[in-house]
Amino acid sequence: MNENQFGFRPQKSTIDAAMVVKEFVQYSLAAGDVIALVNLDVQGAFDVAWWPAIVKEMRDCGNPKNLYTLTKNYFTERTEILATNSIRMEKELSR
Repeated sequence: MNENQFGFRPQKSTIDAAMVVKEFVQYSLAAGDVIALVNLDVQGAFDVAWWPAIVKEMRDCGNPKNLYTLTKNYFTERTEILATNSIRMEKELSR
């Protein structure tokens, strides 16, 4: 498991993630480095994002291979299922 992952891990929270970012920024500024931080939180955006475009951009931007592979695998062969007593419908998802 990657130590930089905070979601879906026991005893880890968004506060832990924020503290890691804060420490990184403080260290980088003290070292005289130039840093940029971009954060975007758009409610519901992920629900309508086109997954193939996300994977393509991650590959084209040179993201670390493990992050690219993890994301690509997450978006691969995902389905949603609607089931009732008399109906079962399954659909492959792409966004």
